[in-house]
Amino acid sequence: MVIEELRKADRFVVVDPITSTFGPAEAVLSNLSISGVQMTHAQPIRIGTLARLSFRRGDVSIATQARVIWSHVAPAAGGKLMYRSGLRIEAADPQYAMAINSLLRAGALRQDLDSLDKKREREVLREEKKRSGPKSIPTAGQPL
Repeated sequence: MVIEELRKADRFVVVDPITSTFGPAEAVLSNLSISGVQMTHAQPIRIGTLARLSFRRGDVSIATQARVIWSHVAPAAGGKLMYRSGLRIEAADPQYAMAINSLLRAGALRQDLDSLDKKREREVLREEKKRSGPKSIPTAGQPL
């Protein structure tokens, strides 16, 4: 199965959680790139929301404008529900780019080299489910 790379820039996985704020919401960054961020948060945030994304890690501090382009409910530890959202950085921000570079050099980030493989695995599983056909669900009065 061929999976096309749609990302415009390299993605970097956060080695240790980086706490951040997006507008009034607190979040944890899971990966970042020059053009966007993926974060996990407890409060729902509307797709299309434009707000200030800010975080600090050691001597690296950043504040930039970002927009929510997707958001999904994601299971978390203890059966709790969280949200995972993707943000697009609104304008080229040299300070933000320098912050990513500094975090990478400090070992706080590592390049994400396996995300396409994970996406391919999810697509294969999805196709297998489709091929197996619908499952019949017994109803009242039908034998099992």
